[in-house]
Parts: sequence; C-alpha cells; structure tokens
Amino acid sequence: MIACAGKVIDAWAVATPSESAVETDSWEGFSLKREILKIEREIISRALRDAGGSVSAASQLLGFKHHQSLIASLNTRHKDLLTARSAVRKRRRHLFSKSRKTKRRVVRSSTRRSTSQTSILHVEDNKLVAGLVEDLFKELEWHVDLCTDGDTALRRLTDNAHYDLLLVDNDLPGLSGMELVRRARKITHRRRTPIVMLSGTDCESEAWAAGVDAFLKKPEQINEVPLTITRILEGQSRHI
Repeated sequence: MIACAGKVIDAWAVATPSESAVETDSWEGFSLKREILKIEREIISRALRDAGGSVSAASQLLGFKHHQSLIASLNTRHKDLLTARSAVRKRRRHLFSKSRKTKRRVVRSSTRRSTSQTSILHVEDNKLVAGLVEDLFKELEWHVDLCTDGDTALRRLTDNAHYDLLLVDNDLPGLSGMELVRRARKITHRRRTPIVMLSGTDCESEAWAAGVDAFLKKPEQINEVPLTITRILEGQSRHI
C-alpha cells in the first residue's frame, strides 16, 4: 500500500471538491481510519470501473506490484466491491493432455513447487480457524500445508520442503508455537523465512522477541491475515 501511495494521492487530487472533502464541521464520532477507508474504497471502485472489472488491470492502475494485493483488499476491507470485478475464470485443461505416466514423471522430477505459487506452512490445531484461513487463501491461489501440532511442523521445517512463509499459532499440542519460531530461526535454510503468528493468547511481545515478522490476534484479526502476508512477501521481493 505504501508503494502505490503516490499514485493514490495523484488519483485523489483530481477528484472534485465534493468528492474529496471530508465533513469535519463536527469532530464528534470522527474516525480517520474510517474516512481513509472511504477514500480507498472510492479509488478502488474507480480503478475497477476503468479496468472493466479486471482485477489485474485495476491493480496496474493502482500501482500494485502483484494483483494479490488488490484481491486481499477486496476480500477483507471492501467485500462490497467484489461484485464490481469480472467473474473469475476457471483454468481450462488442455483438450489433448499428456498421459498419466508422463505427468507422474514430471511431478517426481520436480523438487520444488513453481515459484509463481506461494506456499505456506500453517500450524494450527483449531479446525474452525484452519478452515477460515483456508477460505481466505482460496481466492489468492496460495498452496497451504496444514500441521496440527508443533512437533510435526518442526519435522517439516527441518526437511527441504519449500515454504515462502510460516503462519503459526502459539497454543499447540507438543511443541509450542513460540518455541517453534525460535527453533525455525536456528535452522539455516529457514532463518529468513517470514513468520506470522496468529494467536489468541496475549504473547505479542514474546513473539516479536522470538523472531516473528508480524503478530495478529485471533479471532478478531483473522481477516487481516491475507493482506499482512501479501505485504510481507512484497516487501521481501523488493529486497531480493
């Protein structure tokens, strides 16, 4: 969102006074966050309209590096604008596909998932929370591996499986989420892997000390998970 701030300001500067002026005759009940969200909504709505409902084209107009940023905003803060986007087209399979044997050989020979697909290890023992997070990730086409205990997650982290980010709870069977974060930071090929802790316990200070890149409180901040992850991954890609 910071990366496209200039374009957002320029786009809003050309709006008519009636569109851009915020009523401040009375400060009673005023919320800066609410007013900013109103402005953000109008700009996104305009971009979608000018792009004919195309999320990819609208993302370019808004200055997003990846269209996932706009999708995350629509799925979390501006769900009422989902009807303004064009219908999501399902990927078509090739009419003449390769034989099953050929496909199996390709899968076995590939040791790493395509770099275009974000892969996340989610460590959560609450089925309801895991299901909610999975639903949030569907629109983004992110691949998620779910672990329901800390010990299994640690074994996953010590092998060579590729993960772009770890999303962990603190209260887990076996190894706690906090200890999992500490151990992950000692694993050579996981030291720089972004980690987000989504926890219902008041352990934010301890989580930052352990080495997380973001801390979210559940259940009230579950909807912020996709946008938080997108922001972290975009920030990481700019430093590569």
